[in-house]
Amino acid sequence: MARAVVENTKKRKKIEECPYLDTIHRELLDFDMEPACSVTLESGPHVYACLVCGKFYRGRGSQTPAYLHAVNEGHYCFVHLQQGTFHCLPEDYEIVDSSLDDISAALHPTFTEEDIVELDKNSELSRDWFGRRYLPGFIGLNNLDRTDGINAMVQALAHVKPLRNFFLRQSHRSLYVEAPLRKKRKKNGQDKDHKNKAPQRLSNLVLAFGELIRKIWSNRRLKHSVDPQRLVQEISVASQKRFGARRAEMGEQLAWFLHQLHVGLGGTSKRSTIVHEIFQGEVSVTTRSRKIVEEDRKQEDVDDRLGSDDEENEDERNKTEKSPSTIIEEKTVDTRFLQLTLEIPEKPLFKDDDGGLVIPQEPLVNVLRKFDGITFSDALNGSTRRYKLERLPPYLVLHLQRFTSNRYTREKNPTIVAFPVKNFDLSRYVERKKEDQPLPPSVAEIEQMSVSELKKTLQKYKHGDLGKNAVEKDELITIVKDFCVESLPDLLAHKYNLVANITHASNDNNRREGDPLEEGSYKCHVQHQSQSQWYEMQDLHVQETMPQLIGLSESYVLIFERKGAKLS
Repeated sequence: MARAVVENTKKRKKIEECPYLDTIHRELLDFDMEPACSVTLESGPHVYACLVCGKFYRGRGSQTPAYLHAVNEGHYCFVHLQQGTFHCLPEDYEIVDSSLDDISAALHPTFTEEDIVELDKNSELSRDWFGRRYLPGFIGLNNLDRTDGINAMVQALAHVKPLRNFFLRQSHRSLYVEAPLRKKRKKNGQDKDHKNKAPQRLSNLVLAFGELIRKIWSNRRLKHSVDPQRLVQEISVASQKRFGARRAEMGEQLAWFLHQLHVGLGGTSKRSTIVHEIFQGEVSVTTRSRKIVEEDRKQEDVDDRLGSDDEENEDERNKTEKSPSTIIEEKTVDTRFLQLTLEIPEKPLFKDDDGGLVIPQEPLVNVLRKFDGITFSDALNGSTRRYKLERLPPYLVLHLQRFTSNRYTREKNPTIVAFPVKNFDLSRYVERKKEDQPLPPSVAEIEQMSVSELKKTLQKYKHGDLGKNAVEKDELITIVKDFCVESLPDLLAHKYNLVANITHASNDNNRREGDPLEEGSYKCHVQHQSQSQWYEMQDLHVQETMPQLIGLSESYVLIFERKGAKLS
């Protein structure tokens, strides 16, 4: 019998060698499903997976489904789905063996800082338990009955570096987020301490999304695909079945999902989170409306001759009459956004010589005229609005509004919007302010700066994190030089590169029949940066594609990365 170590606190035994490890069947294990007991259908913190048959059971004590399963079926090895510990039943001791590390990595993937840095440089294929090859970060997601929209959204967000790195640094034990430290207030010349709020528990939606991101980028998968069942279920519950259970419009779904991530991470209107740091920008909205007012005007053409009727009614001379007049009012409000919604102009469809439809095209520059600060667009209340971008975020989300709905039907605009994949310049749409855009220092000026001045230079452009790990002054000078020479010009120029493209492909046979949203399907285009190779991902299908074909698709949501933006 293997030797045991008895813990003094928990009175539990740990066995370093278990005689039943050869009964484990890794090909039957699937940890992507909901952690619920297969007998009682209960979910909770004490659900175990049988490593022999792959089924889930609750409890570990006597008369529990897991205990009875071990006695009746002779399956003795189990793993705790939440804690990741291995147990042998019915003897009830914990198994400690290095041969189970691959199962631990498949159940709860973890990443170090070195692993995160090497993710975008990796081009080697990994193998699952069945010997099938896959590229971490570019693996398929199973379609759970019309969940292609959620799959495309997850694939796009999984390639937003700051958001990806944030969740990769988490683990299955990261259940709480620390509350921000309260500043001390002085009262009567003395510092007054304030109690900090208790840590806030992350929402189930955030936990499910973080777990899915870690599984997508894991190189130690037991299978080459991922089932997003837990995330789909949490989305359906949080949205009251508005999303998740059926195919929805991507613009509304993405906006709702980003807001739920922000709230689930403890964010409020005053407290920022990683979601707002990445996607939030500012826009100035000028509303022009017509207002009807009544002006007082004295009566004219009064007959004041002797003996006239007006002479007898002198009191009525001073009376005034009210006449309506129209004035134009303008009101400007600065607001924040997580995505910009663009209306695609309607264009007629023509047939070619073969009888097929000729799909019209429109440049993205023309669609963006809404935010040029000059053009007024119609609003729902009869007024007109003008938009001017005040500040662009590190990652810009553009929602191309393709669907229009009324009481009877939903129609789709198939116009192809042409856009650049690299160096998309948005300088003409941003309000330039001299106080917000100071002149960058020269190399000679950087060399003469002190340590505090060097740090202030990085903080001025909101990149103070770059100098945190610098120890020597020469190292800090090199960091500031590289930033001002390489990254800063692109930041000031507002140039963006495409990160992800979510498209909605229609069925050509039913383009004019039925609901185009339900009959179509979503897919996503993402890029592998080390190879400069674009991939088309639709559920379980992952294939290489050319960047020229991306601009010819019916793009629905575009995610651009700002050149020079460096968020940890």
